[in-house]
Amino acid sequence: MLQNVERTESGCLVWKGMTDKDGRPLYYDGGRYAAGENPLVYVQRWVFEHYSGTPLTTGQTVTRNCENTLLCVHHEHATLWRNLGSGAFVKGRGDRAADNATPVKKCANGHEFDNGNIPYVNPKTGARSCRRCTRDSKLRSRGIDPEAVPYEPYRRGGTQCRSGHEYAVFGFKNRGEGRICNECVRIKSAKGNLKKGYGLTFGDIAQILKDQDNACATCLTPFSKVDPDNFRMGDANVDHCHPRGHNRGLLCMDCNIALGKVKDNTDTLSRMIDYLKT
Repeated sequence: MLQNVERTESGCLVWKGMTDKDGRPLYYDGGRYAAGENPLVYVQRWVFEHYSGTPLTTGQTVTRNCENTLLCVHHEHATLWRNLGSGAFVKGRGDRAADNATPVKKCANGHEFDNGNIPYVNPKTGARSCRRCTRDSKLRSRGIDPEAVPYEPYRRGGTQCRSGHEYAVFGFKNRGEGRICNECVRIKSAKGNLKKGYGLTFGDIAQILKDQDNACATCLTPFSKVDPDNFRMGDANVDHCHPRGHNRGLLCMDCNIALGKVKDNTDTLSRMIDYLKT
């Protein structure tokens, strides 16, 4: 384990090995694997338990009082951060269903469950998770400090989604824990299909339209329904060369189908031209 650390001038032992998605130091212990135990060890937690001689219990977390809070594994820089107890964790479906179940008021990281942080409920298992913790985890995985980004409270009873789409206009699906905006789903799907199928964005589509004077590249028929600013392809179709793997331009539906019918065979097209001239 020591081969994965580097000492800094401040005295920190900075971890250089594997981390989890939140950037917390992880160590793969082959001995634990051979013994049938979980081989992944959270280094900071293990170091604290090893040098303090006291195992951490449910609800207890540790932090660092140095400049390398996320990656420092020096036991002298470790301190007990929170001791929320087992009540801070979301209980299973059976525990919540019991008549004497104690309502969980906060998550393991101390975030209060209120109207601005309504727990997400898994529709299959019934397990609940903190929305703010999920949001913080996603930011950390992208290298962004969650404290630098203001948290936007979850609005369950709002009239519009976070993107500003009015539910009365675009509609929504009620997933139990909240509303899913139909327009946001459409936009996400449109962006994903364009990126996955052709490696393009709607910004690229706007530039291609400008280069083609907003018309089909072969028959020169103007496009009337395409709207990149609103994430709509409309009557424009991306013409993709499958053998060479590149995008050639935007075509109307008829021209795109015509090229597909002749299998992009230039000899066939030449004979068709000669045929029409006779």
